[in-house]
Amino acid sequence: MSYWRWRRFWREERGQAMVETALAFPLLLLVAVGLMQFALFYHAQNVVVGAVQDGARVAAAEDRSVDEGLAHAQALLRAGLGPSASAVSVQGTDAGDVVVVEAQGRLRMIIPWLGDASLPLHARAMLSKERFRAGPGS
Repeated sequence: MSYWRWRRFWREERGQAMVETALAFPLLLLVAVGLMQFALFYHAQNVVVGAVQDGARVAAAEDRSVDEGLAHAQALLRAGLGPSASAVSVQGTDAGDVVVVEAQGRLRMIIPWLGDASLPLHARAMLSKERFRAGPGS
């Protein structure tokens, strides 16, 4: 292959590589942002589940109230989610022998071209209250 033919071949290959890069880069960027969004959602969901479970544990303790459990769960949400914690509401009920703590909210997506899209966050924990129970021989 002569020098001029080789040079022409090399220029065409360079142009093709640039076009392939221009086509592949946005797709690669979209996949990277999607993976980051999934990781943020997974983290937020785990924080909500952990906060609800720990709040129910506090509320079910022997000398504690549901309000103390809710305050504990909200503190954990603020620590784990930061400003996004304001979009998550926590409710609790005392059903006699059982304490139920539930959280619901939304996580805003980081993808800017989707407008005001968000993902749902939800968790519920139900625990038996701690109390003294006399055994069968008492």
